[in-house]
This record gives sequence, structure tokens and C-alpha cells, in this order.
Amino acid sequence: MADTYSSYPASSPAHTGEVSRWLFRSVFSLAIATFFLMGLGSATRVMNAGLACPDWPLCYGTVLPAAQMNLQVFLEWFHRLVASFVGGMTLILGGLTVWYRQVLPQWLPRVMGGAIALVLMQGILGGLTVTELLRFEVVTAHLGTGLLFFPYSLG
Repeated sequence: MADTYSSYPASSPAHTGEVSRWLFRSVFSLAIATFFLMGLGSATRVMNAGLACPDWPLCYGTVLPAAQMNLQVFLEWFHRLVASFVGGMTLILGGLTVWYRQVLPQWLPRVMGGAIALVLMQGILGGLTVTELLRFEVVTAHLGTGLLFFPYSLG
């Protein structure tokens, strides 16, 4: 009979290995998405697209501003879309590290707790970047928090 994921007890070495491999792949994907997001944020800044979507969290009051779409709006909108993906993935991974904490290193749920705190702060700062009309202090804090989050995304 073939071994299945659910046939192992929660603390068995096989289950631990499966969870560890799955978590490593997920964290690696999060790191790549975060790196891409940082590049996209830089492109948004360089192209002066930071206020291309004048409201937050929507863009021109919609999820997809097709009528207003141009390169600047696309950059800002896509930056928000990827940021939402990274934030959601961080929340899910944080929850899963708590769920599987018995088979993971003790430090990992704490690190993911820090990542969740940083990604929530990053979302707040992203919103303030728009609502405060690119105020220098807010933009700098948004960049700094992103730079702090990247190593956390590596687990």
C-alpha cells in the first residue's frame, strides 16, 4: 500500500519531512515573490506612478481600473496586487507554522510572527503612502519595512 500524507502520525519523521519540504518550497516562493515585489515597487517609484491610483485600497474606486489603465496606473495597481498576494501568503504561512509547530523548529513560528507584523505594517504604510500623498517619511518607512521584511520572507 502506498504511503499517503494522512497515514503518518503528526510527529513521525516522514510527516516532519513532508511538512518541512512543503514549507521550504512555500517560503522560497514567498521570498521570490517578495523580491519581485521590491523590484516592482522600485519601478513604480522611478516611473512616478505612486499616486497613479488616487485612492486606497481600491484604484479609482474599483478592483480593476480598466477605463483608466495606462502604464503608470498598471504599475501601481500591479504593485498592490502582488503586495496583496505576498501579504496573504505570509498570513497563511504564519498560520500553518503555528498549526504544524510540533514538527517544525521552535524558532520558526516566532519568525513568522515577526513576518506577519512586518507585512501588516507594510500594508498600513502602503496605504499611508497614497493617502499622505507620498510624504517623504512615510515613503521611507515603507521602503525600510520592505527591506526588513525580505529577510523574514526567507524564514
